[in-house]
Amino acid sequence: MLEHHVHLRVVDWDDVAFREAVDAAWAQVCLGPEAIDSTTAAAHLQLLLRTGGYPAARVEIHKSVDEALHHESNLEVSRDAGASSPSAS
Repeated sequence: MLEHHVHLRVVDWDDVAFREAVDAAWAQVCLGPEAIDSTTAAAHLQLLLRTGGYPAARVEIHKSVDEALHHESNLEVSRDAGASSPSAS
């Protein structure tokens, strides 16, 4: 069986309510039909967060070619689309 791996990073870690919303939305995505390392799964996560009370939530996908070939993905989730990650300077 093919395994899919995702590293989920929540940028706004100190916001407990947002972190719980991410956890709940991610659990829902994991039950869905799409591969969890796919763009579709990331879009589903973003949609769930936006319709769940975080209209500016943003999910960014980071993966190398090697990671894509091994079905691995790094998702960075932020509460505000305008928020920049520390590595984005």
